[in-house]
Amino acid sequence: MHHIHNKKAREQYDAAFHLLNVTFPLIKEPKLLMGIVNNVSQSMEHGMNAILAYERQLKLVPNYNNEFQSKFNLFRYKSIKRNNIPNELVTMMQDLKELIELHKQCPTEFQRGNKYILASKDYQLKVLSIKEIREYVAKNNRFLGIVNQILRI
Repeated sequence: MHHIHNKKAREQYDAAFHLLNVTFPLIKEPKLLMGIVNNVSQSMEHGMNAILAYERQLKLVPNYNNEFQSKFNLFRYKSIKRNNIPNELVTMMQDLKELIELHKQCPTEFQRGNKYILASKDYQLKVLSIKEIREYVAKNNRFLGIVNQILRI
């Protein structure tokens, strides 16, 4: 099972990388940035699922339900210490989920140059820049390297 999650994590990462480095420079559409965020978030989640499935197979973690928050909490409290996963990667995973939720709920979004801006109902702004997205993709790649070390692939 962990091999399937690991493969899906790599596919989502490859999609994000392609969107960032091939598609975005060609069409320069800031709305693509949210697509990249979605792919990175899915990749990170599949990586987390791969680690949890592997640890479940080794009986290092108890049974868990399939809800994201439940898996995330188990991962945060059990797996990151055991596997020396940097806290910044775990924090980024949660930040990406919150960003996706904000995007679903925000009534207004617009672009300003190469930046994509989300405005909540109370006009709090979240600005997505290409630099920030590049950091997400780089950290995602680093996380997948850690996943491969844990799974011994």
